[in-house]
Amino acid sequence: MLTFRCLPRSSPETDAVEIEVPGVRVSRVREALLADPEAREKLGGGSVTLDGRLLLVAPVDDLPPARRFTTALGADWDQARVRYGDRDFVTGAP
Repeated sequence: MLTFRCLPRSSPETDAVEIEVPGVRVSRVREALLADPEAREKLGGGSVTLDGRLLLVAPVDDLPPARRFTTALGADWDQARVRYGDRDFVTGAP
């Protein structure tokens, strides 16, 4: 499971961004990932909500490719909400 804790951009613990942008279809995300090897490799995790909002978590350094990927989906970057913070992958068993 991926967790994300919002932090100030300047925090030493900040290592990721969470991007939320409306107007995205699930099928378009799949198509775009198949067509974009860089996005498949760099962008760690994301999902599309039932109301069509993309939620994408990526390393801070990968914000430029995440932005390119998001706009390639046809989403309006001006509508995007970008939060900075700390991401962590949690496994089920210790």
